[in-house]
Amino acid sequence: MADTRTLLLDAAAEEFARHGLPGARVQAIVQRAGVNERMIYHHFGSKEALYAAVLQAHLADLAAAWRPAIARASSMPPYEGMRLALAAMVTELWRRPLTVGLWLHEAMAGWGALPVPAAEALPAPLRELYERGQREGRFRGDCSFEIAYVTALGAVMSLVIGAPRLAGVLTDRLDDGDGAALRDQVVSQLLDGMTGPVAPQ
Repeated sequence: MADTRTLLLDAAAEEFARHGLPGARVQAIVQRAGVNERMIYHHFGSKEALYAAVLQAHLADLAAAWRPAIARASSMPPYEGMRLALAAMVTELWRRPLTVGLWLHEAMAGWGALPVPAAEALPAPLRELYERGQREGRFRGDCSFEIAYVTALGAVMSLVIGAPRLAGVLTDRLDDGDGAALRDQVVSQLLDGMTGPVAPQ
């Protein structure tokens, strides 16, 4: 049986992903968790601290799930490795709708619950892969890793958020059931942007 801290984190993730910090109700969280309200204050001290703990737990879970793909990608040629890493990012976010909901609410609230990440916090093996691709002439040299990373993350988040809403428009790309065809097309477009403009024919 899960401990009360874990029960609260799981229940709070559902509530915060749906309503954000301002709209989430403590009573709904403890009712969903099946624990006494005082356990929030025992484990976290406040609703705001519970919210920050939920965000941190979801980001850590996503990073841990993505890490093996990045490790595999780092030993591959740059283009193929980046394709693997980006596809894995899409897959892992697709599996975590609560994480996406939490990020959206946190973004709308101005990203106040978590410290702003430094450039050094971005995945170092992915940076090395990208910069190796630049040195080898495979990726464009005029675009920093930070810009490429933020662009890729934005495109992936947009795909995960927008694809269900646009399912009627994207029917031919969602027919495979898991969105793999759509994922692969978006990753290809991202990679082609990393490699630079196509020379006119």
